[in-house]
Amino acid sequence: MKFYGIRIILFALSFLAVSYAQCGVIDDKRENEILREFLWQEFVSLPKDKRPKIGVTLSAGGVRGFSHIGALEVIKASALPIDYMSGTSMGCIVGSMFAAGVSQARLLDLAENPKLSYISKDLTILGVIKYVFGNRLFSSERFQEFIESEIGSIYYEDLNIPFACVSADIKTGEKVVFNSGPVALGVRASMNLPGIFAPVEYRQRYLVDGGVVDYMPVDLVKEMGADWVLAIFSLPDYSKSVPTTILGYIIRTGDLRGAFLTESSEKSANFLIESRVGDIHSFNPGESLKALEIGAKSAYGSLDQMKDNLLLYSVDYVFK
Repeated sequence: MKFYGIRIILFALSFLAVSYAQCGVIDDKRENEILREFLWQEFVSLPKDKRPKIGVTLSAGGVRGFSHIGALEVIKASALPIDYMSGTSMGCIVGSMFAAGVSQARLLDLAENPKLSYISKDLTILGVIKYVFGNRLFSSERFQEFIESEIGSIYYEDLNIPFACVSADIKTGEKVVFNSGPVALGVRASMNLPGIFAPVEYRQRYLVDGGVVDYMPVDLVKEMGADWVLAIFSLPDYSKSVPTTILGYIIRTGDLRGAFLTESSEKSANFLIESRVGDIHSFNPGESLKALEIGAKSAYGSLDQMKDNLLLYSVDYVFK
């Protein structure tokens, strides 16, 4: 639609809204809702080359990251066009499956029935004994097989939405980006919690969880080509509990570093949805549905502000 066409319709809508408001039919709040939804429908119907490229990035967070499933369900229902995605650790798992076209019903099913056996064959009583007394880290190889069973043995180039994820080389401290090659391998490397799982050996690198170097990869999705970035962060509350186990301290240390890294990422994003997951433990699958529900509520509560932010950013594109 041309600029003058939109301008005429906007004028007509504004005139009707003001007229109805004067008659007491609608108030200012409803007037804003009408104008927002009109502009939003115009925006989402624009061709890709007539609007800003939109990126979505998902933070790490363990079980707390199941909140991303709920948030993405709301975002998808809003018809927000997504051109690029990035993620770290749990954000990588959810993001890769979403980018591959896994249905929301299947993602919900995984949240309802999470199993530690999906991650490692070593997460058994015998495996824990070997971990504690034998100084033997768990293998995450089974998780790569699980991802392949969900999306197939596909490559990043085959995904419906361009997607990239982050891992870390524990030997050099370098950030390693996966945007080509087998998807399942990159996802495994991105969620490979150090101190728990043995490093993934790949091309002379020793790869562990990407949250060590980039907890919420906003810059990565910008490098892919995104103009406007929506960051979705599973925000914990550390004040409610103190770790009492070795595993708890390992996870808390990673979480605290992640919180530090996220501060700069938040500033780089255009809009942030914070899923306030409270004291949900990052390694307790029994709380996955609770995290999902929090994510959905957080995204829904932020939806109007997100639309306003993006529409304001997109003025030059909408009115070309």
